Amino acid sequence: MIDTILLAADDNGRAAIEFMNAPANVFGGLIGYLLFVASVWGMFEKSGRSGWTALIPIYNWYVVVKLAGFTGAATILYFIPLVNIVFGWVVGWHIGKQFDKSTVFRVFGLILFQLIGFFILSYGSDRFLGKQADRS
Repeated sequence: MIDTILLAADDNGRAAIEFMNAPANVFGGLIGYLLFVASVWGMFEKSGRSGWTALIPIYNWYVVVKLAGFTGAATILYFIPLVNIVFGWVVGWHIGKQFDKSTVFRVFGLILFQLIGFFILSYGSDRFLGKQADRS
């Protein structure tokens, strides 16, 4: 009986803590979203697309997948747990190919530290080559 009361008190306490952390979680998610938007805005413009499309939540993933050279339907892979991680790496690798980046930059800048790599591609002197990158 006492164990049940302590367990109930623990559950209520944990629920209260999770409720108090909700604003911080929303704020953190908003910051992450804004960083992603800022990191892909320049890439969109370099590829000839409008930069403001980075603001539209799921559509921006669609455009990143299209930049990598995949069909838009492949965006669905971002909604499958664990597959989305591997697919994100593959997309990063192919975006590096579209910008004609070295293997080292693709691994470290676009797979391991993707957000930083997107900032470098967006605001650096790199040019989007698209189909031309596949020929070279």
